[in-house]
Amino acid sequence: MTVSATHPGLTKRATVRGIVHIDGIGLHSGEAANLRIKPAPAGTGLVFQSPNHRGPIEVTPFNAVDTRQAVTLSNKNWKVQTVEHLLAALAATGVTDAILELDSQEVPILDGSSRIFVQEIQKVGVRELGAELEPIRLAQAVWVVDGDRYIVALPSDSFRVTCTIDFPHPELRGQSISMDLDSRTFLEEVVDARTFGFLTDVEALRKKGLIKGASADNAVVLTEDGYLDREGLRFSDECIRHKVLDLVGDLYLMGRPIHAHVIAHRGGHGLDVALARLILQRTAMDELSARRQQKADTVVAL
Repeated sequence: MTVSATHPGLTKRATVRGIVHIDGIGLHSGEAANLRIKPAPAGTGLVFQSPNHRGPIEVTPFNAVDTRQAVTLSNKNWKVQTVEHLLAALAATGVTDAILELDSQEVPILDGSSRIFVQEIQKVGVRELGAELEPIRLAQAVWVVDGDRYIVALPSDSFRVTCTIDFPHPELRGQSISMDLDSRTFLEEVVDARTFGFLTDVEALRKKGLIKGASADNAVVLTEDGYLDREGLRFSDECIRHKVLDLVGDLYLMGRPIHAHVIAHRGGHGLDVALARLILQRTAMDELSARRQQKADTVVAL
């Protein structure tokens, strides 16, 4: 599982064995969306393509152009919105290389979690490509801060997430969760967690052109003092588990597994993407320094 290698070894690059067909509607656009996940050779990475728009959109935090309510990627010719649940599923199943063909500008929301993405990928299967992928290993702590909100990544031998949320709602005040995200934990305890929203925010968000496709079928809905359907919860703390899912999906914008303890306090897509950008920048500098040092050591040895 790419999302959470628990040992210091290399990760195998992998792709889907055949074409994965996923159809639905967009959470924010409300429009029909047809997604095809196609096999790709090692080194391709994750790339969005469209039969209706020009040019590929590479999955990277540097292509993120909007992080309000969801992550939107763009190549300046077209954009694709709400990529995080799909990316979390690709991380969970270990897919590192694939063409993500989409005929809309938003990934389908499905049931609001990553469950159906994972199920459909597992039906087709995942194939190792023979090439190896070096996980990101931090030499020092990396963090981003926005007022009293922050996210920090600490060096670690595995992938661990500690998440705290604090919404002005009786059900979501001061919740926290901490877990080592190995394959079993992520697939059994995170991917089923659905996105959530507040009834009091619906009108304002729709005036902004958002959540046109939202419903109780694809989101956990909170009333002023509780849940619209408490009996329908998949976990007693489903909302904070979904925040972990979003975090994993956002960090998979980096295209590589990461060994780190990520601590998020009142985080969100904006902080997640900022952290991913900073980690890639720091990692590139560290790896360049390491190569230069190795070259210098070789010259001295000669």
